[in-house]
Amino acid sequence: MFQLPNSWNLTNRINEAKTDSFESFIDSSRYISEQTRADNVVRVLSFPEVSPSGSIDMIKEFDYTHNLVTNDGEVFYAKQGAGETPSANEDFATGFFDISTTAYTEAETDTYNEYDVSGTGSISGSIQAFTSGYPKTNDTGDADNTGDGTDVVSYAVNYSAAAWNDTTIETGAIHDNATPVTASKLLCVFSFTQFSKTSSDTLKVFVNHAFENQ
Repeated sequence: MFQLPNSWNLTNRINEAKTDSFESFIDSSRYISEQTRADNVVRVLSFPEVSPSGSIDMIKEFDYTHNLVTNDGEVFYAKQGAGETPSANEDFATGFFDISTTAYTEAETDTYNEYDVSGTGSISGSIQAFTSGYPKTNDTGDADNTGDGTDVVSYAVNYSAAAWNDTTIETGAIHDNATPVTASKLLCVFSFTQFSKTSSDTLKVFVNHAFENQ
């Protein structure tokens, strides 16, 4: 009598399929989790659009990127964790967002000189203090911030339509100086997929720093 091999046993095949499916799900979930934490900068551009009925609705466009915490940013977090007072030029708890038109290769040693590409990058009007109440942990107050968490420090800025506009937005940074100079320290820098902000658009940017197993 012809007999199928054990590997063709229907019960075995079903169990194998379940195992493969579960492992695939776990790998996928792990990737999604890591990717979500890696893409910790959330950009929300809101712009008006006329509906077929003639009403004007604000449409939200989301984009995600990641940031690089500088050496000075790491010093800031170390001092905060030890209950020490950060230096006056690295107190990023009361800092500013800064948006630029010039892409460059970020490095941990960067100061404002590298970010601003020697005075040619920063967009006039984009140096703006954090949104009131930020930085904060567990940012449940704004649903647009999809990178919040109980072990996450969130920074945010809200730019009005009239604040500034530009057609080639590419990078951003956080520092602690309303009028930065070349030696001003940076908490972090980040790059966007190039986009435009018109005089009709509002813009929110969230930077989320998660604290994982170290």
